[in-house]
Amino acid sequence: MITFYWLVEYGKVLFGYLFLMFVWPSVVFRRYLRGKSKLFRFGFCATAQVVIVNTVVLSLGLFHILNRWVVVILFYGLFLWNLLKGIHFGREEQKKIQGLLLGTYGIKSFLFADAAGWVKGQLRRIWKEIRPHFGEYLLLFVILIYGMIYFSYGAFQDCSYGFGDLYTHHSWIYGLMEGKIFSAGIYPEGMHCFIYGMYALLDIKVYSILLFLQGIHTAVFLLSAYSLAREVFHTRYTSLFVLVLFLILDLKCHNAVASMSRLQWTLPQEFGLHTQFLCALYMIRYLNASRSGPDHGKKRFRLYWDENLLVFTMSLSASIASHFYPAIMAFFLCVSFALFSLKKIFTKGHFLPLVISAICGVLIAAAPMAGAYVSGIEFQGSIGWAMNIINTSMGIEEGQEGPSEGMAPEGAHPEEMPLEEKQEKDEDTAFVGQEEKASRTFAEKISEVPTKAAGLCMGIIRNVYRSGYTLIYGTERAKQIVTVTVFAILLWLVYRLFCALWGICLKRRIDKKCFDGYMPMIFASFLYMAFYDAQSIGLPQLVDGVRLCSSIHILTIAVIFMPVDMLFSLLALLCREAFLQILTLLSVIGICASTILLGCYHGYLYYELTRYNSVVMVTNSIIETLPRYTYTIVSPTDEMYQTILYGWHEELLSFLERSTDETYMLPTEYVFIYVEKRPIRYAQNHFFSGPPWLALEKDQYDTSASRCPEIDASNISQEAAQEDIMRFSNSWWIYTQLESRTILESKAYEWCQRFAQLYPYEMNIYYEDDDFVCYYFRQEPTAPYSLGIG
Repeated sequence: MITFYWLVEYGKVLFGYLFLMFVWPSVVFRRYLRGKSKLFRFGFCATAQVVIVNTVVLSLGLFHILNRWVVVILFYGLFLWNLLKGIHFGREEQKKIQGLLLGTYGIKSFLFADAAGWVKGQLRRIWKEIRPHFGEYLLLFVILIYGMIYFSYGAFQDCSYGFGDLYTHHSWIYGLMEGKIFSAGIYPEGMHCFIYGMYALLDIKVYSILLFLQGIHTAVFLLSAYSLAREVFHTRYTSLFVLVLFLILDLKCHNAVASMSRLQWTLPQEFGLHTQFLCALYMIRYLNASRSGPDHGKKRFRLYWDENLLVFTMSLSASIASHFYPAIMAFFLCVSFALFSLKKIFTKGHFLPLVISAICGVLIAAAPMAGAYVSGIEFQGSIGWAMNIINTSMGIEEGQEGPSEGMAPEGAHPEEMPLEEKQEKDEDTAFVGQEEKASRTFAEKISEVPTKAAGLCMGIIRNVYRSGYTLIYGTERAKQIVTVTVFAILLWLVYRLFCALWGICLKRRIDKKCFDGYMPMIFASFLYMAFYDAQSIGLPQLVDGVRLCSSIHILTIAVIFMPVDMLFSLLALLCREAFLQILTLLSVIGICASTILLGCYHGYLYYELTRYNSVVMVTNSIIETLPRYTYTIVSPTDEMYQTILYGWHEELLSFLERSTDETYMLPTEYVFIYVEKRPIRYAQNHFFSGPPWLALEKDQYDTSASRCPEIDASNISQEAAQEDIMRFSNSWWIYTQLESRTILESKAYEWCQRFAQLYPYEMNIYYEDDDFVCYYFRQEPTAPYSLGIG
């Protein structure tokens, strides 16, 4: 249920995100960005700001001066200085301001005449920029808003963290709030620093930021993919079709659903996913930039530097600062386009600047990590885990030794048979001269190379089809996708052949490069698909397949629309722009209608549910109502992260273990005890439900999953309360196992009943429903109750 409280929190996060990600750099770097294209400004803000915040916060931490007020002074100081520096008042404006301060000029006149006039002027300037492409921008805006609603909807229906890793990242952000960087070891903290910046500058709750940020930030992911598609496609409208189908097409496997669900959760990899598209985009724009000027052709060894290199560097640096997976994915995407642009890359003057920019991007992101390592901070455990995954997959490949070319025939020992004898026996030939035999053997081997290479390629393609396309999209849809891909390749070849014949026969030039982005995009889609299950083709699993699915999906859809882009390119020669805009709108409506009619409309995503909504709302109510640190909440670990900076938290397990100690006390004025009457099955896949215009309630891909409003849970009982508390090597697991959680909650309920019998006028119910009850009592902090009642 969407409540007013969460709408307000969502608005705060949205405002804070827009301010820190786009408004702040637009003001601070106003002079540099003046006159730049909208695409360049977007790419610069979406990447450079992540790098700036990450570098500043981590550098302050390295020098042990990381403090909220230091961050506020730095960022607000730069913002206000550049904002005021760019404002110039004439004599008339100075007189009005002076009169306003002295009271001789009315505030209403200032606000409704002068300020309103300035606002109208700015709106006219903006309208002048967007008017030529108003239809396209409006449709893009609607698509982005729909995407934000779709990926943010779950946070309103289940207002708790959708994935267990968010608790870990919350604790790392809390480390930054205490002035400690890399509190759990060296790990990319670009997302954590950005969230810390939102908290420090705008005082937004970290819990709310983690709950809503990624649903908002997904718009940047979509816009980045759209920007790359616009660079690849010849017409500007085809990219809109890609976003529409990506957002509404249903998914055929659980891994794809899981990958799309991750776009809801504020995780480091998903926070940095947009950088892969921007990294490839600005590398392409750099390579395609024209080298004009009076010195062109004379100074042949002059290095060519371009503003696109800056955003390329920032994109690479932001990807590494966010997570290593986006950096690897950016490498895949850049390599795909670089392979088809080798001539441009190795043109004199292009190669060295590109290499220097890539090195700078790596060094900028790695410098704070290197400084932390030198200062004695070790790497975080998951870094070692990732390296073990890579090493293990490589070890599997190396350990699979197939039969060698010199395998002896049956009944013979390889070590007893020389190579020459084996070859003679296999060939079954008569004695010939040694020179003739050697030359024929060499010639035969050379002739077999193309056959073996073709066989190897076909084997790789078959494995990728089986372990990639088929597993993600199902057999039927995989066939359709491959068919369209082959058709797009054939169309491209026919076009290039037509261009060649046209130039030879009629001696007229045709823009044969307008579709040159097709083949790199097709190769990138195939490459991503190959690394979905890299071990099937003998390669190390560099990126977890689940985390690749969302990027694979959008690249695959881009390939599907290549024939459409060719059709629209032909129509652009015959029709006016207004007709194309109307046709684009009708096509979008047609895509949506056909998707719904064919039963391919997407379903709702899921959260890994860990708490009841009532638990979250009660905790918020306590935080908003009571003064800080005047209360203690007794519950499982989850509530600890929500109450950081506001109150105290006591583990339910510790509380029950010490409940027999007569000296056990909690010296706060209020003590709240959370009891689940229906202990929840922890981290269950919980699919959403909602209006059919947003998504459909499709069959679940996990038979053990639940769908809102039903939640899989057990029931407390007196029998469970009499059982012993279960023990695990990790005490936190006691909350994650349904049986052990049921025992804990049953014991907690029994304790509350006994305490209510001893203190009937002190024990009260703060909130209760069918699933959850919150007890509380008030005490004198200097003389707290003894909680050891047996």
